Amino acid sequence: MTETPAHTALWPAPHASGAVTATVHVPGSKSVTNRALVLAALAAEPGWLRRPLRSRDTLLMAGA
Repeated sequence: MTETPAHTALWPAPHASGAVTATVHVPGSKSVTNRALVLAALAAEPGWLRRPLRSRDTLLMAGA
């Protein structure tokens, strides 16, 4: 059996010294795409999804 050490050293996570402006491209996700489709359906105004994941599940959700 492995014992948990009594003291775990903390890792100093890096942080930005100021504001960060960036565009991040992440891999598609069925879950995130379907959630965005639901939110778009509930919105009062039309919206856009950029580069949604195209799968059978997301196409069925979009058609619902």
